[in-house]
Amino acid sequence: MQLVAPVLIIDDDPVLAELVKDILETAGHDTAVAHHAFHGLRLAREIQPSVVLCDWVMPDMAGSDVLRALAADPATARIPRVLMTGHAAADQSCADGFLLKPFHPQDMLCLLEKMSSLPRVQQRKPFALKAERWEG
Repeated sequence: MQLVAPVLIIDDDPVLAELVKDILETAGHDTAVAHHAFHGLRLAREIQPSVVLCDWVMPDMAGSDVLRALAADPATARIPRVLMTGHAAADQSCADGFLLKPFHPQDMLCLLEKMSSLPRVQQRKPFALKAERWEG
């Protein structure tokens, strides 16, 4: 079994962070989670993740500032960075990729697979989305 660096999720919303983690792990990726910016910056230096997914609005530091700090640090500058936000007008210049919330899990997985430094891994479990039917 080939070991790959985990995907680092930086998000102050524990529910969303857990949802993203579950989607990624179901698709066969290892993950690490930080619930605040400074922990995320430290983890990125320590674990050298395959990619960083970072929320834009956080209480201790804006996600765009987190991603710029990662880009400016020689130890983390080569790690691809994805900005996740519900604000379509967010400054995306700090990131290599952008996910507008709410996003479809397959959209996130496709974006991550397009990023060259994220190794493709075989799925450990089948990935399926539940379809909901709205009745009026």
